[in-house]
Amino acid sequence: MTDSSSDDGSRREFEELTVTTWTLEMTDPSQHERGRKPDVEPVVMEALHPAPELSEFFYKLVGGPWQWTSRLSWTKQQWFDWANKPEQHLLTCWVDGVPAGYVEFEQQGTSVEIWYFGLVEEFHGNGLGSWLLSYGIDFAWLIPGTERVWLHTCSHDGPVALANYQARGFVVTGTEVTTEHVAPPRPRLQHPTT
Repeated sequence: MTDSSSDDGSRREFEELTVTTWTLEMTDPSQHERGRKPDVEPVVMEALHPAPELSEFFYKLVGGPWQWTSRLSWTKQQWFDWANKPEQHLLTCWVDGVPAGYVEFEQQGTSVEIWYFGLVEEFHGNGLGSWLLSYGIDFAWLIPGTERVWLHTCSHDGPVALANYQARGFVVTGTEVTTEHVAPPRPRLQHPTT
């Protein structure tokens, strides 16, 4: 472990972590293997107007437990600029009126990149992840001119992320191994079972 000073002057320990990042793609909608119907009743909503606060909220809510950090330092202006790009699309998923997950896309010419996808922890394990990913894939293929849907995932994401992408029909097209210095993971939320 190494340590570094934080903004408040205190010392914080960091772990050296080997991270494997995979690039995956789907080049034809016929490759899509749909996820099962979830055990919950989801409602998916597309943000039809730029929603920087909503984008930031879901990024932190879903990504916090997995230590997503690339956008934590973003200013309000950076969130605004991202959300106001005409190529940016945001789908949010709700169950019983509470946030359950999201998919965020960027159209890049004839490609659509899934920038972020994930669920709030309490919704893991009930089929919602495969279903929401399938919903997002369908959405991406409906964007005019789409010839390729692609994404990155890494060994630091959820334990079933790569398997879910592959089960939906994505194919690994590249692998990169790097070393990162990260803060130790925060404890996971424990939810009562019903």
